Amino acid sequence: MQFNKVLAVFCLGILLVCNACKRETKDEKFQRDFQQFTQKECPKFVDPCTRLDSACYDIASRTLSYHYTVQDMLDNETIYTEELNTAHYDDILKGLKNSIQMKPYKDEGINFRYDYRSITTGKMLLELNFTPEDYRH
Repeated sequence: MQFNKVLAVFCLGILLVCNACKRETKDEKFQRDFQQFTQKECPKFVDPCTRLDSACYDIASRTLSYHYTVQDMLDNETIYTEELNTAHYDDILKGLKNSIQMKPYKDEGINFRYDYRSITTGKMLLELNFTPEDYRH
């Protein structure tokens, strides 16, 4: 009987040591980091009309997504013309290319997604996607 208790404690100890040794992958770290970022920092206004609601990392698609809600003068479907959307795409891409803060994610070749929804209707007004091919050139 005493031997079984010792064996059980030994096995439990081995399991605990093995679990402690498990290393978190970069993707798991990114996912955890952005869950914590969302809990601590969101929602927050990035300008008077744009609120960042969350940031999340999807391991399967290797995509970091930023979810925004717009209000006031930006909460108008008719202003999202092809010209404005292209200008916004170019601005975000330039910022992404020049961002030192995003370097660890860019080095891993992840995708970035930015979506903007209306605060009044919940409708998607603009969705921008960037791949490594976009920001590495």
